[in-house]
This record gives sequence, C-alpha cells and structure tokens, in this order.
Amino acid sequence: MSKEFYRNTKAYDIAFSDREFDTECDFLIWCLHNLGKVKKTKLEKKNFLELGCGPARHTREFAKRGWDSYALDISDEMIEYALHEARKESLQINGIVGNMIDFKLNKKVILAATLMESIAHILTNDDMVNHFKTVSKNLVDGGIYIIEGTHPQFFFPDDETNSWISEEGNFSVEITFGTPEDTYNSLKQTWQVSNKMKIKHGNAPVVETKSISEVRWYLLQEMKLLIEKAGVFDKAWFFGSLYTIPPFVIDETENSDAMVIVLRKAKKKVNKVKFNLDL
Repeated sequence: MSKEFYRNTKAYDIAFSDREFDTECDFLIWCLHNLGKVKKTKLEKKNFLELGCGPARHTREFAKRGWDSYALDISDEMIEYALHEARKESLQINGIVGNMIDFKLNKKVILAATLMESIAHILTNDDMVNHFKTVSKNLVDGGIYIIEGTHPQFFFPDDETNSWISEEGNFSVEITFGTPEDTYNSLKQTWQVSNKMKIKHGNAPVVETKSISEVRWYLLQEMKLLIEKAGVFDKAWFFGSLYTIPPFVIDETENSDAMVIVLRKAKKKVNKVKFNLDL
C-alpha cells in the first residue's frame, strides 16, 4: 500500500470497517484448535500476531478476549493509530513497526494471521519464501498461520471501478481501490492499483488523495510451490471463506469469496507438505 494512502489512518479504518471482525477471529481460533498441534501448556498462553495489521481490528478483538496480542505494520502512522484506538477501548496491545518479510518477536506466538489481502504487498517469490520462514521462526511448533488472499477467480479485475462509500459519525469516506485502466506487468506479475480517497469530516475542507500501489495476487498453484519451497510447514489447507465453521475447501463457485490458506508449523524442516486438495 502506498504511504500516502496509509497516512489517512482514520479514513482508512472507516473505509474497511464493514467486516465481521469478531466472526473472523472465531474462524482463526477454530483453525488453531482443530488444525494446530500446539502443546497444551503453550496453548494456555494465548498470544496472537496480526501482520500487515493496518488499524489492527483483529488484534484489538483478540485483546478483548484476553489474548496477548501483537500488531505489526510497516507504517508507523498506522501503528500509532492502532495503539490510540486500543487505548480508547482500554485495551493493551503490542504495536510493532516492521516489515513482515523480516521481523522478530520477543516471544513466539501460537497463532498468526495476515488478513484483508495484505499478503499481496509481498511482490516476489524470494520475499514470500523468506516471509514464510520468518513467520515460522516466530511461531511455536504446531502453531497456525492463516492468510486471507485474493481468490484466483478475481485475479483479473472486471470492467468496473472498484469504489464504495463508508460513513461513521460525521466522517464520510469515498474510496476507489482499482480501476479498469490499472496496468499489469506480465513479467513481474504485479498490478499498479489506483487508490483514491475523498474524505469529508464535518465542516472541514474536503480532502482528496490519489496514489498507486503495486500488488501481486498469487494463484493457488504458485502458493503451493512457495509453501513447499519454504520447508517450514508440514500441512496446508486451502479454504474458500472466513465465514463458515467448519470451513469448506476452496472451489470456483460464488461461495468462495477468498483464498484462505491455513499453515501448520512443522517441528523440523520438511521436504513435502500435505495439502488438503489436489489440482
């Protein structure tokens, strides 16, 4: 995401606030308890890491549930905002300004997640493999890492601008995230995505911003190969939504609105990963 787009922290939060964050956290916890292999003694030390956290809505939800919660983002403005919002709710979270390709926590967590398609900001195969290895180093054995990525059926945008309006109190945010004119680099496999915001706040002057974000939407087969190359997860599941418990295997129907990847940390380096689907 472009830095300019991130600096409007309150507007960004409002624009992406129409999700059921509590339901999504229920899904994450279900995956941990049903797909993970964490020792009981470590499972009792409930801790969670949200990568590419933005306003850290999931981190805050876990804090409400009594978890030791970590929020990591490359934007210092966004971490400052997340900490401010947590304090308003009398919540304690740990904010970390850092790159999700290379970071180190002061203690390992049992559950980690990269949500809301933030994984698309990792642009190369090498960086993705390094990301997997870094996440693994910060997970306990048998811990779970969950990625919410773009479903491959949405790899190529349609012919309509992706825009919407969100409101909260006297805030109104009109946002555009992607237009038919956005360009695709076929060699790098990255999109140049147009970002626009029109922010109205009470009687204050209207603020408009424009920027470009370079993103990469990964195909399922690519992710399988990169997971295997990392050699740090022993099992991987591909689900079609965060909103169904128990989850269903990803498919090409309209029921699958995302590519949700659930990875379990191996106790030692593995040469072959067990996947829950064959294509």
